[in-house]
Amino acid sequence: MKSSATFNYLFTLLVAMQIINISCSSNDNSIGALEVSSPRTIDPKLVGTWNATIDGTSGSGTATFTLQENGQIFAQTDSQVLCPFQGAWWVSDKKFAANGEDECGGNVIELFGNSTSSTEISGNWTAGREDSGSFSMTKQ
Repeated sequence: MKSSATFNYLFTLLVAMQIINISCSSNDNSIGALEVSSPRTIDPKLVGTWNATIDGTSGSGTATFTLQENGQIFAQTDSQVLCPFQGAWWVSDKKFAANGEDECGGNVIELFGNSTSSTEISGNWTAGREDSGSFSMTKQ
């Protein structure tokens, strides 16, 4: 019986080591949730007020985004389709990103811009699981 217990222990250890080896493999092409390619920063040239056009699955509208120096973002709109939201914004890998919660139902809003031009940014957005689309912003 003792050799059977030893065998089971060694077998379990071997399987665990293989799982760790596969998980830590340098040939793994997946992107891990904790993987960060560059730090999040606040780009001072983006601070200010931006006019945005937003298209999505629920319709289109306009909004005004205020990007503050402390990393806060506020989005205001008069549209019946879009909800105002507030949250955080940053730059990572020379790309604009923001997230927060809308004021209509607490949906998580995420914006991903394709660049950090000091006058124009465009990209994609999501609102919860049900709504998504594109946006284009021009600095006032």
